[in-house]
Amino acid sequence: MLARQRRVLLFVFLVFIFAPNSRALYEGIFYYLRDAIPYSSTRVKPIDPSGRYAALYELVRLRNADRFRFLNAQLGALNLNLEQISIPQSQTPNLFVTIDRDTPVTIFVAHYDKLYDDTAYQGASDNSAAVSVLLAAAKEFARRGETRHLAFLFTAEEERGLRGAAAFVEYARAHNLQIRALINFDNLGRGNLAIRPLAEIPGFVFWLPFIGDITFDGAQFRATAPYPRANAQLAQLLARLQPDIVMYERFTARGDANVFAANGFDTVAISGDDMYYLQQTWHTYADRIELLDEKNLDAAYEMIMRFQPPRD
Repeated sequence: MLARQRRVLLFVFLVFIFAPNSRALYEGIFYYLRDAIPYSSTRVKPIDPSGRYAALYELVRLRNADRFRFLNAQLGALNLNLEQISIPQSQTPNLFVTIDRDTPVTIFVAHYDKLYDDTAYQGASDNSAAVSVLLAAAKEFARRGETRHLAFLFTAEEERGLRGAAAFVEYARAHNLQIRALINFDNLGRGNLAIRPLAEIPGFVFWLPFIGDITFDGAQFRATAPYPRANAQLAQLLARLQPDIVMYERFTARGDANVFAANGFDTVAISGDDMYYLQQTWHTYADRIELLDEKNLDAAYEMIMRFQPPRD
């Protein structure tokens, strides 16, 4: 009888531990191993130096101030509305591009600053790739002369406390800008696209009894506060445009989208879905252009070009 009770208690304990972590184990084992086992630094479609994302080769070699000047010149040459939005105590402002001046507007966002402000650090996935995608889309809209209730926001100072996003929120309030949603691209480069929930600590999250959620950020384990899932309505809209998009629940992100969500805006954070690649490269000098897969950038670009803001 005692042995049976022990087996029952063991069973209850295992259920107690594993049931709340079923999604975490699925994402952390299935998705991670799916990407880790066949991983190769060469099994990618290289970024075409003369193609749609050619600007990427320029961006990865520039420091932050030069990246601003490069983007400002590129966007200024288009027949679109371009505005610089200053950031307190920063010499690199946000760049805000509207396709037309009608609102409410859906805004595609990418931060253009890189963590290490030197020429040796490329920041290819974080976040040069997304910047090149938004730039390519803006150029295509300008070429077509097409008007939609869309805009592009290139933020600075993301790597220094998300200050560019905070400055844009203040700008939007001061100008009574009606925003339908903000779709934030960060860490593109490999696999399919993924929508990740927003949390204060980015990384892989699991649950422990009497402790709660614990996040592994690639270097250490840290307790993390409860966080909501990604905006369901916006996620469903994007999934219709890109059926292969992955909806993570336990692989969290932190970036400009956190600021937008905290201020009441509908927003989602989109990255590549390759967890192994991101762990290998995020915030390291290994984040280089030769590791990027152009197919992932194409998926983001096509999503933007197919996006039609819902009618009120």
